[in-house]
Amino acid sequence: MTASLHVLPGLLVTPEWLAARLDTPGLRLIDARGADAYAEAHIPGAVHLELPAITTTVDGVPGMLVDAGTFATVMQRLGVGDDSTVIVYDSNWGLPSSRILWALTYYGHAHVAILNGGWDVWHEQGLPTTAALPTPSPARFTPRPAPQHLAQLTWLQDHLNDPDLIILDTRAAGEVAAGRIPNAIHWDWMNAVPVGSWEAARPADELRAELAALGVTPDKEIVTYCRSGVRAAHTYTVLRTLGFPRVRNYDGSWLEWSHRVLGIEHA
Repeated sequence: MTASLHVLPGLLVTPEWLAARLDTPGLRLIDARGADAYAEAHIPGAVHLELPAITTTVDGVPGMLVDAGTFATVMQRLGVGDDSTVIVYDSNWGLPSSRILWALTYYGHAHVAILNGGWDVWHEQGLPTTAALPTPSPARFTPRPAPQHLAQLTWLQDHLNDPDLIILDTRAAGEVAAGRIPNAIHWDWMNAVPVGSWEAARPADELRAELAALGVTPDKEIVTYCRSGVRAAHTYTVLRTLGFPRVRNYDGSWLEWSHRVLGIEHA
């Protein structure tokens, strides 16, 4: 008997969990790797989605999330409907998958998780793969924006000095040295990743202690940002996995802040 999806065990699921549910009705897998890698082999039933399909340029700022109607059209084309349980995977520690998870969450789709270890661990364990292209069934995706998951520029400016708010800069040290949002705390997104592993996050107790030492605690509201909201989405996912109840991803991130606040033009 095929195992039931039931309730997702969290925002990260193991290859073993997914392998037991591959044939479950209502499951939709999204492969967020490059097109060539997907064409060569992917998990059976997986559809292909890269980040440019759900991002656009807004007021001169590239990499912003597309509007609700466009996002719904993309999801419906992939066979992702309101009742779908979505598992996203990649080969980069869950980085692009986190951006897709955040986008789905922001547009009101709660049944989504990332395959921990991604394609690399799935393949290493000898689990099923195929080159066959699926034909997604028609689906209806209804966007229901959940603003508590998104930090917009005006909101962030209004809350910049709020003592209840932590702004977390997830870029590399060299990027931060060139400029940062006022009051931001630096924590490189790669700090979450275990050394020598494809998993998305280190043990929870380690991460909670490391973040607490920086003053990043679950009683605060957290805004994550990077250059364009992708690395920040990974940290958003990690924080939510750790049980932080109020986390927002600053979609425009440094590209928007530096352009619209500091007047820096980006090529």
